[in-house]
Amino acid sequence: MNQPPSDPSIDEQSFDDRPDDAELNSQLDEAFALYLSACDTGELDSREDFLKQFPSLSGQLRELMEAADMIGNFTQIRPAISDPLDSPGPLDRSSPPETIGISEMGAGESAGDFSAMDPHATLPMANRPTGDLGPSLPFEMEDYTLLKVLGVGGMGVVYLAKQRDLERLVAVKMIRSGMLAGTEEVKRFYTEAKAAACLRHPNIVAVHQFGRRAGHHFFSMQYIEGEDLQRVLKKDALPPRRAAEIVRDVARAIDHAHQRGVLHRDLKPGNVLIDPHGQVHVTDFGLAKHVDADSSLTGTGEAVGTPHYMAPEQAIGKSEQATHATDIYSLGAVLFAAVTGNPPLVGDTIMQTLMKVAHHPAPTLRSVCPEVDADLSAIVEKCLQKEPARRYASASALADDLQRYLTGEPIAARSMGPIGRIVQWTKQIPVVAAIAGRHSTDAPISQRRLQTAMIAMLFLMPVGLLSGAWLQHRAASAMPKQVRLAGGLVGGLYTETSRLLGSKMHEISGVEFEVTPTGGTWDNRDRLIRGEVHLAPMQASAVGGEQLSVVAPLFYEAVHVLIRKDGPVRSIGQLRGHSIAVGPEGSGSRRAAELVLDSLQLGPAECPRVVMKWPQLKNASRESSIDEIPSVAIICIGPGSDLVHDLLVDQQWQLMSLSGSVTIALQHPTLRPMTLSAEAYPEAMLPAEGIETVGTTAFLVSHQNAPDRLVELALTALYREPGIVGLIPAERAAEWQGLAFHRAARAYFDAVAIIR
Repeated sequence: MNQPPSDPSIDEQSFDDRPDDAELNSQLDEAFALYLSACDTGELDSREDFLKQFPSLSGQLRELMEAADMIGNFTQIRPAISDPLDSPGPLDRSSPPETIGISEMGAGESAGDFSAMDPHATLPMANRPTGDLGPSLPFEMEDYTLLKVLGVGGMGVVYLAKQRDLERLVAVKMIRSGMLAGTEEVKRFYTEAKAAACLRHPNIVAVHQFGRRAGHHFFSMQYIEGEDLQRVLKKDALPPRRAAEIVRDVARAIDHAHQRGVLHRDLKPGNVLIDPHGQVHVTDFGLAKHVDADSSLTGTGEAVGTPHYMAPEQAIGKSEQATHATDIYSLGAVLFAAVTGNPPLVGDTIMQTLMKVAHHPAPTLRSVCPEVDADLSAIVEKCLQKEPARRYASASALADDLQRYLTGEPIAARSMGPIGRIVQWTKQIPVVAAIAGRHSTDAPISQRRLQTAMIAMLFLMPVGLLSGAWLQHRAASAMPKQVRLAGGLVGGLYTETSRLLGSKMHEISGVEFEVTPTGGTWDNRDRLIRGEVHLAPMQASAVGGEQLSVVAPLFYEAVHVLIRKDGPVRSIGQLRGHSIAVGPEGSGSRRAAELVLDSLQLGPAECPRVVMKWPQLKNASRESSIDEIPSVAIICIGPGSDLVHDLLVDQQWQLMSLSGSVTIALQHPTLRPMTLSAEAYPEAMLPAEGIETVGTTAFLVSHQNAPDRLVELALTALYREPGIVGLIPAERAAEWQGLAFHRAARAYFDAVAIIR
C-alpha cells in the first residue's frame, strides 16, 4: 500500500481494522511530534482540545506531554503551553499566493486499491459546523481530482489524486484544518514543502507543486506505490544485507539533503517508502530544518522527533543543536530496527524510553542477533554513539561504509590497527581463504609456509584445548572454605540481609560463613576490590569498574526526607540555610543524599552536612536539646524501615515529599522516581496516594573473578523459600538489561527467562 509523506501511520480515523501495537506506537510518535511542533509555534489552543483529537491515544499522549514538560524544566526553557492563546493573525509571506510549479514529471504509476476511509472526517475543511457533512470523494479541486485518502496524521491529510492536465497520478497533501489553519500551521506546512522541493534525488519523494487551490493549502508530490519500512517490519525483520542496502540508499538521500543545508530530524521506518521494484524513497520533511536558519519553528528545550528513533541530544530537549550527526543516529536506529524488528532502546513507558535514549548506551546489534556479521554491528554501534562527534562525520561516510560491508571490503567503523592488519594478512592463507569462501590462487610464500605449520599443529591443538578448558573449569569452580560477606551498620538492613544469605548458603552446602560489619556501601566496595570479602551488598552508584560484577539486584531503597515537627522547614524550597543529617561516612545513604542535594544545588555552604550514624540521630531525638538536633535528615533505606518507624513514633519527626523527583532522576540515572506509600508508614498519616521521592537499587556484588560455584550457590540461596522481605523476584531480576552480571549470574537469569 502506498504511504503518504509525513503520515505513514493512520490515527483514530483508521482504515479497515483496529491497529496493532506497532501501528499504535507509530501513531503515537506522529501525534507527539505534532504536539511539540504546535507548542513551539504557539498554535496550540489548549492541551485538552489537542487530546480530544486522539481519544484512543489520550492516556499515553498525556504521559508523553508530562515528560516533555519535565524535559523543558530540566533544560530551563519555557514550560509547555496549556492556556488558550489568541487567534493567529493574517497569513504572512511564507504561504504563497498562487501555485508554484517545482518540475514537470511524466505519467505516474498505477493507482492500486483505494481505501474505504470516510472522507467526511478528513477532507480539508475538517473544522466545519456540527451537522455539516462537507464534500465527499471524488472531490474536484481545479486541475486535481482527489480520489481517495492515503493517510491521515496529526497535521496533514494525504490523498491519491489525478492531475488532469498532465494525466498523472500524484499524492496531494493538505492541511488537516483546511481553511481554518492558523499562520504558524501554514508556515510549518510550507516549510515541509519547500524543504522537500529543493531536493532532487532518486531516493527522495519529489514535490511537484505547492500553493493554494480554492483556498486550500496543498502540495503535490510523486506518488509511490508500495509500502513503508514500518509495515514491512511488522511482518518480519529483514535479512542483514537487505537492511544494509536500504539504509545505504537512505543515507545517500540524506547526504544529498545535508549538502543542501537540510536536516530531516525525524527519520524512522515509517518515513522510508519502498516501491514494488525495491527502490527506497525518503519522505516526511515535516520536521526538517535548514542548518543556517533560525530555530523559530523548533525552539530550544523541545524534544523534536520520534522518541524511539531520536538522537540523545533530541531526547534531552536540545533539538536546536541538531546537526548532521542527529540524522546519522536515527539512520543507525533504523538499521538496528530493520535487522532486529525493534528500535534499539524501548522502555515499558514513554518516560522510560526517553530516559533510556538520554542516558543508556544502545545495545550492540550482535547482543540481540548474535548471528549478525561483526562489521555490520560495528557500523550500527558507531551510528548510535551518545556523543555526536563519535558518529560518522557524514551520511555519505555511513553509506560508503555500508557499501564496503556489502562488497566484503574492510570497513572504516573501527580503524585497522596492528591486530586488524594481522587478520587481513591471515586471510591470505589459502586454507583460511577457502574456509571463508574466497579463493587465494597466488598466496605469498610466507602465508604458504604458515599454512604448513598450521596443519602440523592441528594434531596438538585438541590436546591443548582440552587441557586449557579443564584448568579453566577447575579454577572457576573452586569454592572457598569459608564465605566472607560484607554487611553494613550494626543492626542495619545490609547486615541482616548478608546474615540471612550466609545462613541459607550454609543450609544448602554446609559451607561456613562470616558477616563483617562495615561502614556501608563504599566501605563494602573497597573491601570487595581488596579481596577481603567474597560478596557484598551495595547501592547502584557504587557498582562500576571492571573488577566488580553483579550477582543479583536485591531490593529498592527510597530516599526519606524527614523534618522536625518543631523545626522551620516545611518544603524542599526551605532547606537552604539549615543543617541536614546525611548519615555516616562511606554509607550509600550519604551518597544518595548528596546526589539529591546536588540536584537541588544545595552545597555544604548552603546546607551544612551533619555526618552521624543513624542510631545517634534516634538517641539525640530523645536525649539532646532541640538546638543540637539537625533540622532535616535524609535517609536512603528500604520502605517500611524500622529506623524511620522509630523516628516517626517519637513524634518529633515527620516525612516530607521530595518534589521534582523526575528531574532529579534525569540528572542522576542511578536514581529513579518512587512513591512512599501510606501503607509503609501508617503512623505518618500520609496521603492515600503516598508522597513523591526518589530511590535507588541495592545489588549483591562479587569480584569479576569470583568462582562460578560461589555465585551459583549465592543465587540458589537468595531465592530459596522463605524469601527475604522486599527482595526483587528472580523473574523480574532476569529482565534487567545493561548490568555487568557475573558470567554465572547471567547464565542463571537466562535460564530463569527461558522457564518463564
